Amino acid sequence: MSVAAIGAASGAPHNVEPQRTPVSVSDLRAAIGRAYQRVTGHAPSARIVQSLTAQASVETGSGRAMYNFNFGGIKGAGPEGQTASCMTHEVIAGKDVTLRQNFRAYSSLDQGADDYVRVLVAKFGGALPSAASGDLSGFAHALKQAGYYTASESDYASALKSAGGAATASVDARSQEILPVPAASSFASSADVARLFDALSISALKIADPSSSG
Repeated sequence: MSVAAIGAASGAPHNVEPQRTPVSVSDLRAAIGRAYQRVTGHAPSARIVQSLTAQASVETGSGRAMYNFNFGGIKGAGPEGQTASCMTHEVIAGKDVTLRQNFRAYSSLDQGADDYVRVLVAKFGGALPSAASGDLSGFAHALKQAGYYTASESDYASALKSAGGAATASVDARSQEILPVPAASSFASSADVARLFDALSISALKIADPSSSG
């Protein structure tokens, strides 16, 4: 099943203006928790919410650099057909290049969160066991193998760990219950995360083209 079939646009794709839609890390975390419940039909554990929040934080600069409610740099058109054309960096044949590409755009935070979780489950499901166990290195490795991002695996894993901070380590590894999620202050300092984001942005942490098969 191709990711293009997931959340298919209700009409022909149409361009919208790139619009910054900044949110807090707490907003990211809450929206991901709600989306996971809706998409999978199962209540999420604290660990998987923390892991996915760490990834969304890396992809959106802790929510400050989110555009059009896109949680994971997903390319193409959203469920309502909206797509925003943005300049981005990619690593192609080992070289950093800058090009304009279309990214999914959404009407609301929850719509963006739903599509983000749906894409992960359908196309990158092999990475979710690591996310559920809080293994951010394993999560980064599985995403890299599946073609999610073009940055180096070590940089991406470091960014996930920095964004996740102490939150992941604070959850009992034996528990699969919904546990209180630590406040945003449990995450790495904004200065530390910002430095990693700046370095990683050169390699374009953008999802593989959802029109590709997989």
